[in-house]
Amino acid sequence: MELSPVSHCDGSETSHRSTLVNKAPLLTNQFTNGRSDQKKAKAVSDAIDKCLRAEKERQHKDGGIKLLILGPSETGKTTVLKQLKLLYGTRGLDAERQTYRRVVYLNVMRAIQAIVVGLKLANIELEKPENVDHLEVLSRLEPTLKRYSISELGYTNPAIPRKITDAKAETDMFAEMVPAIKALWSDAGIQTTFTTCTQLNIQDSAKYFLDAVDRIADPEYVPTDDDILQARVRTLVVSEHIFNIDNVAYRIFDVGGQKSLRKYWAPYFDDVNAIIFMAALSAYDQPCEDDPGLNRLQECMLLFNEIANHKLFALTSMILFLNKIDIFQRKLEAGSLVSTHFPEYRGPNDYFSTTVFFQYRFLQQCKDLQKQVYTHFTHATDTNQMRVIVVAVNAIVQRLNLRSSGLM
Repeated sequence: MELSPVSHCDGSETSHRSTLVNKAPLLTNQFTNGRSDQKKAKAVSDAIDKCLRAEKERQHKDGGIKLLILGPSETGKTTVLKQLKLLYGTRGLDAERQTYRRVVYLNVMRAIQAIVVGLKLANIELEKPENVDHLEVLSRLEPTLKRYSISELGYTNPAIPRKITDAKAETDMFAEMVPAIKALWSDAGIQTTFTTCTQLNIQDSAKYFLDAVDRIADPEYVPTDDDILQARVRTLVVSEHIFNIDNVAYRIFDVGGQKSLRKYWAPYFDDVNAIIFMAALSAYDQPCEDDPGLNRLQECMLLFNEIANHKLFALTSMILFLNKIDIFQRKLEAGSLVSTHFPEYRGPNDYFSTTVFFQYRFLQQCKDLQKQVYTHFTHATDTNQMRVIVVAVNAIVQRLNLRSSGLM
């Protein structure tokens, strides 16, 4: 286990070939000594090609490399999956674009609603008294608006009841709420609440969507790729996706991170080649929704401890994504102290020092000191960064897969 950047390797057929060439004597016993050196060389080359084809056929038959994306809820697992669809899917995000229109509407309403709750809890005054009427408009909604699950975006799963009192369609309801949303978001009291109440469970994309209310409220609105990446969708079922990444087939499983769903993870633990474990650094100052006495990032470390030390994963590649670094940095700059929530930390409250601290704390969870955990600090909604990271992860998985197969 080491605190190191990702190692890169070629992972191409040339690497396979050079490895097999070193094992060529094992492949040449079938040839007689009477053949010429040229014929022997060709025979060895043909045998290597045959082995390479057999290996590719085996991977294709087995469904390729099996990769799990694990971690608690709201750490960015589904966002990584969306990035893979965007980068390597045949249709990108087009198949779900219209469905996400409804999701975006509800994300906007949930965001302003959560900030309003924070305003009341913190006893912060509105800048403009006339905006009290808009607070009343939002108070007609139940405390928690519906969160869509991926089952409602094209997968089979029982429907979840709407947690809103208004029976109108989401589109009509959103249009009705737009004036109140715009007025409140421009109010200094709401802005103060959003900036200072960092411990509120406000969705990470709140500012992104609230800043874009005019664009989203356009009757001809169609979600962009960035909108879909920012939209929050709760995963309630295990979904399997197949991608071809640099000529390597991957079977990637996305699972729900809520505690109630983790008991369903076990059947997917067999024959796993690699695990991407997601942790949201931005949750360092937030309590768990179902256990307010437990810090979200502490809970994430406990789960990582279970996964990293699971007996079925003794030989599995472990890749740690410390995600949401953009929000984490914004909180630090706003004055939120890491030491307030992690008293053992006594270093400066800057980005570099705190990220090293959290990386070390996660790596401490792995009991096998020889097990290497590859760490990436990620901003999962940044497509350019994710493109680079996916290439690096593919290189890691390919190298370790070759090693476990005895080809390295």
